Amino acid sequence: MCGAAYAQPVTAPPEIADVFSVEAGLDMAYHDNVFRTQGGPSDTVVRAQIGLRLDRVIGLQRVELDAFVSPVRYLQYSDYNYIGYGLGAAWHWAAGRAFFGDVLVRAGRDQTAFELVGAYANNLQTLASVRVLGGMRLTQAWSAIAALDQTHSSNSLFSLRAADYSRTGVEVGTRYAPETALEMDLVWRHEQANYPYRQVFDSTGALLPEAVDNAYTQDSPLVRLGYRPTDVTRLVGQLGYTRRRYDNVPQRDFNGITTAIDAEWPMSGATTMRAGVLRSIEVAELPTANYVDVRGLAVRPFWQVTARSRIDAVVALSMRRYLGDPATVTGTTPVREDRVQQFGLEWRYQIGRRTWVSASMRQLTRSSNYSAYDFTDRWVGVGLQASF
Repeated sequence: MCGAAYAQPVTAPPEIADVFSVEAGLDMAYHDNVFRTQGGPSDTVVRAQIGLRLDRVIGLQRVELDAFVSPVRYLQYSDYNYIGYGLGAAWHWAAGRAFFGDVLVRAGRDQTAFELVGAYANNLQTLASVRVLGGMRLTQAWSAIAALDQTHSSNSLFSLRAADYSRTGVEVGTRYAPETALEMDLVWRHEQANYPYRQVFDSTGALLPEAVDNAYTQDSPLVRLGYRPTDVTRLVGQLGYTRRRYDNVPQRDFNGITTAIDAEWPMSGATTMRAGVLRSIEVAELPTANYVDVRGLAVRPFWQVTARSRIDAVVALSMRRYLGDPATVTGTTPVREDRVQQFGLEWRYQIGRRTWVSASMRQLTRSSNYSAYDFTDRWVGVGLQASF
């Protein structure tokens, strides 16, 4: 789903891969509207990726490291070529049976999707984050937990610098994990975000009467759930009530239920259904809106045709309301509302123990009450992935 990420398991099932592996891939996709604008041009995009992964258990500690580099080439519009990268580290630690926690660090750079920042805008977003969580077991099933996290985002385009931000979050609560397939966190999260540059334009490109500071504070009671009774059945996600407050243009304040739930279950011996629902307030890449109210639904079944061959499908629908624009809350500009639809199929075939080929076709459509943002992009692609 465009711009919407579904929840991940609170605790993933233990999957200890080889201690060290090299992963490589090459994908080529032909887009009939590569910049995702009305009547936009076509182009073929080639993406390569090579990465290293380390996963090791040492006593009660588990250490994960990964790094990759991904050069991307546009065969016709070469000015948009770039090199993306990602670096990550995770330390899942324990001290006896009483104390446990995680230290997670991530940094990377990638090109922002054209439909999020405007057609032909070649913006590279750099994102860095760190999260530290610690817990103490009070009983066999109950633990006290606390976490601190920070995220920093910056954009390469000067016109998008108003979207740069730093965000700090603090969580305190309890975890219920009765050594079964269930794990549940009950936490209170406080978040504060700062934007170093003021917003000076509204969503129509008009100059605001005065520069706007997009800094905010946010509080949310949250329930995070992970339930995996079998290897092929799972329910994960979170549910909360979010209160966001702005000192500047407080009409943008948000109060409401936010959720992200993802489920997976077998429909037959060869077919598995995956579905997700989402309501969140997401960071807006546009410098004219501080957040987007997103509501979405996605269905992603797959069919294991043979032991080596698999077909994945996706149908995703979402509504995106740009409520963070200062001009909309004062009534001078109607709220921008986008409807985004995505449909797709992908076929994967395992040609070796750790080598796969794939072929896919997809369509992404956006319709808006501002017709200038309407577009449809159709693409077909082939790929090769390998792990050593």
